[in-house]
Amino acid sequence: MNRQLQIRNGMAESEWQGSGAMPIPPDASWIFINVTDRPEAKVGMLYDSATDSFSPAPVPQKTRVTKSQVVSVLTPAEWATANSSTDADVVWGMAQFNLADYVDLADPRFNQIFGALVAKGIIAANRSAQILSDLQALANS
Repeated sequence: MNRQLQIRNGMAESEWQGSGAMPIPPDASWIFINVTDRPEAKVGMLYDSATDSFSPAPVPQKTRVTKSQVVSVLTPAEWATANSSTDADVVWGMAQFNLADYVDLADPRFNQIFGALVAKGIIAANRSAQILSDLQALANS
């Protein structure tokens, strides 16, 4: 029995075992690869047509963290300065933080608020990369 993977945009999205209707109707946007003798080829893998090889799909990066995780990567001085600032941008940013259920590191508003904290000197520019790295690690832990 033939075994095919149906590939779209480089991702193996469905498998056909050679009997019955194909799970995805063929059209010009799909590539069909015969993998009858290739047990390593599975749905969810990436297909590289140049090398005719399959590899695991990259793990998507998570971007959401809790508010307590954000606070945990700040120093007490950074947190206190942000909360006691009278600068309108910082006050607005802290209000957004306090109203949020979670923080999405990929949200443009986060970048705007975080950028304001750096621009106003509340978070040192040389430390901002470490904070972002720590938050990304927490999101994916």
